Amino acid sequence: MSVIEQKTACKELLTIEDACEITSLGKTKVRELANDSKTVLKIGKSYRIKKADFLDYINKTYSIN
Repeated sequence: MSVIEQKTACKELLTIEDACEITSLGKTKVRELANDSKTVLKIGKSYRIKKADFLDYINKTYSIN
């Protein structure tokens, strides 16, 4: 298990930076996908992404069949 996987394994909510590390995408694209998938939670100024729903959305939307 990589360091990134260990860091985020028990997290249900991700920061933008965590989501960028997991998906190897930039901040702008992660924000766009998170908004499209409706997995965003804003807590005050904090922006969090529901990990499981976000990754499921990416897999369903961009899967290669």
